[in-house]
Amino acid sequence: MAVERPPVALVTGSAGEIGDHLVRHLLARGWIVLGVDRRERQSGAPDALVFRRCDLEDANEAETVLGELAALHGCADVLVNCAGRIASAPLVTRTSGGWTAHDFGLWRDVLGGCLTTAFHASVITARNMLAARRRGVIINISSVCARGNAGQAAYSAAKAGLDGLTRAMAKELGPLGIRAVGLAPGYFDTRSTRDALSPEKLARVAGAVPLKRLGALPELARAIDFVIDNPYVNGTIVEVDGGLVL
Repeated sequence: MAVERPPVALVTGSAGEIGDHLVRHLLARGWIVLGVDRRERQSGAPDALVFRRCDLEDANEAETVLGELAALHGCADVLVNCAGRIASAPLVTRTSGGWTAHDFGLWRDVLGGCLTTAFHASVITARNMLAARRRGVIINISSVCARGNAGQAAYSAAKAGLDGLTRAMAKELGPLGIRAVGLAPGYFDTRSTRDALSPEKLARVAGAVPLKRLGALPELARAIDFVIDNPYVNGTIVEVDGGLVL
């Protein structure tokens, strides 16, 4: 009698704080979890995680690494695009010598880290799903900043592009049995949030949320569960922000 294999999840950006939490959550659900990141595997990462270092901005490297993972561990049933880069910089800055423009290299880096990585991983994984005759779902971690955030033009543009990519994939891949959904977190209680914001700014941000607090990573993980477990959710951007954007 054939034994049904556990489902497989591929998580990009798995060495980051959010990616690591989602990896642990999916492992606890009994999934086989494949993780990729351009950084080295975190110390203390779960032993059950199958990790490969990979720069997903490089299409050839993405093809090689994701192809090897699929060959060894099976095609992913779920892809979570969590890789990204946050950067804050004004469009123009007034200095003693006049006006200085936003760094164009930073613009390319942020769009590459947030959008190109997701495009490469999604296209390769969708092709693998179709070749394996596998239904699946692609989940893109977006942000409330996709609506536009002053001082984060590059990040806002990258996440808005990711939302557009999500909707395009949902329309194109849906008839083939592959869903695409975005999750747009607000401010979550993470090390990066606390490093980026002063205690005073953090208090103001939390006060602007109708629930009067930051999000907790288990709440984002439960949103992942909702998307995975409901086969009729497709093409939408689910806001997980405590009502911040109301």
